[in-house]
Amino acid sequence: MYKKSNLILAGLLIFALIISACQPAQPDDPDNDVTKVAVLYPGVISDESWNEFGHEGLIRAQNECGVEIAWSENVSQAAQLETFRNYAAQGYGIIIGHGGEYQDAAETVASEYPNVEFAVTNGAAAPPNVSAIKISYAHMGYVAGYLACEMTETNHIAFLGGEPIPIVNQAMREFQRAAQTCGKGEVRVDEVITGAWADVTRAYEASQGLISAGADVLWHVLDTADAGLIAAAEDEGVYAIGLYRDSSDLGPNAVIGSALGPPGSLIYTMACGHGLTQENLFLDANMEDGVDIHFTDLTPLDIQDRVRDVLEQIRSGEIQVEP
Repeated sequence: MYKKSNLILAGLLIFALIISACQPAQPDDPDNDVTKVAVLYPGVISDESWNEFGHEGLIRAQNECGVEIAWSENVSQAAQLETFRNYAAQGYGIIIGHGGEYQDAAETVASEYPNVEFAVTNGAAAPPNVSAIKISYAHMGYVAGYLACEMTETNHIAFLGGEPIPIVNQAMREFQRAAQTCGKGEVRVDEVITGAWADVTRAYEASQGLISAGADVLWHVLDTADAGLIAAAEDEGVYAIGLYRDSSDLGPNAVIGSALGPPGSLIYTMACGHGLTQENLFLDANMEDGVDIHFTDLTPLDIQDRVRDVLEQIRSGEIQVEP
């Protein structure tokens, strides 16, 4: 009896498997598909600057848009192509290079994987499947330059940049232009390119040199090296203006304000699929989570009001600043 029951049960199982195998395959439920997003970072996500702020946007996209995420840190130029290809081969639908230095590699791999969306922050769109979104460094530069003009007592301010690339040149140009507009006459603007985004010591030494030459307000487009600039300002008793977010924790006696342009908004927008237009999308003063200004108590209220008024004039188009 025992053996007979087992034979019957085995027969039923085989029959069920045969029937199942004959059924047409059921399509995947598209509502259950999860977009996989990968990001390549040029530095580490604990740098308290460009990479960390960008990564905050990726985590936000995971929480709010339900995407599945992965990332690679310290992706050098030599490793860019391989890293892009690996993610594409693993089925990631959106792959983002966090910085204009990923442009060439993104375009190359995009041509190999036409069904994958690639994006480059602070890069350039390259249809059909490479999108770009940029912070308007020109808008940040103008606002920072006007604040520096208002706060300088020596009519001498300074700018530090990491490399002579377009975003740095745009920021420097508008910083210089705005510095001549607050009614103090000619304001001297010294400009130094350090050649290093993350070298704190080099930024500190360059800033000390600028301060020794008479500059009493410093702004920058740097990454982790901003700690060096702000430390020099703190040590020498002059002012500094932060970038991307409130930087006053790095120098509470030096930072008068910060030009805001959150890198996290760049990655969040692309990771959620909102900016995949194969066009150049700008995160400027007119966009939600775009360019703005933050002040500390070191900036008098009347000056805060005047700088905010300038920002509103940029938003209205009364002051023309190309993003």
